[in-house]
Amino acid sequence: TARTGTEIDKNIIRKKVYLRGFSTSNLKVYTRTFFKDEGCRSLVLNQLEANPSLCSLCTVPLFCWIIFKCFDHFHSTFDTHELPDITVTLTDIFLLMTEVHLNRTQKTNLLKKNTRSQVETYRSNKNILFALSKIAHRGMQKSLFVFDQDEVLSDLSEQDLHLGFLRAVPDYGSCSDQSSYEFLHLTLQSFFTALFLVIEEKVGAKELLHFFAECSTLDTSLSDCLPIIWLKNRRATGEDPFRNNEHFHFTN
Repeated sequence: TARTGTEIDKNIIRKKVYLRGFSTSNLKVYTRTFFKDEGCRSLVLNQLEANPSLCSLCTVPLFCWIIFKCFDHFHSTFDTHELPDITVTLTDIFLLMTEVHLNRTQKTNLLKKNTRSQVETYRSNKNILFALSKIAHRGMQKSLFVFDQDEVLSDLSEQDLHLGFLRAVPDYGSCSDQSSYEFLHLTLQSFFTALFLVIEEKVGAKELLHFFAECSTLDTSLSDCLPIIWLKNRRATGEDPFRNNEHFHFTN
């Protein structure tokens, strides 16, 4: 898949479809429905306008609802209709989302009943967080977004799969009855990849900077940038359509 505006050689793809979600006008209507207070609504719309990554996620109705619930939580946390002085980021959204998923094990409502702090929640689930971050990072390095069951269960337990970070997807290329898994969204995989880069002591500056650099086509063949078997023996012709490493975008 590719985001709108990404130019890809027609020889690489056979079919092009557009998945429709909330348009700009739809988003404004939904914002009016969700946030009854005009002050809150204006602040949220200003935040979305200032953050294209966050706004693009809101084109998907499910993620729009999740993001708006997070904004609603931030409002209630500060006991005011004003957001904190700093801009709300994808990291803020996913930190709260991660906390909610992890607190499922307590069978409590994060926003009303749970008294455990965010730091305590992360510390008590550090093994799960590290396992998820390791899977995410390994996938990012290989441009891999769907993982087979054995690969996932080598780091996570069956119970961990029900937390909501991963979802089962059909495996059309295999005759096996085993499920394959993917992160709920590419941005969530990017979040856990960034978490791995922060908490893994063995990660050095060189590997960290890899996620901030474009894949150069000057001295590297296309097969090095796009590790697909059928491209291994082909020489790069022209500009690599995937040179921007879009799957790194939300990690940095």
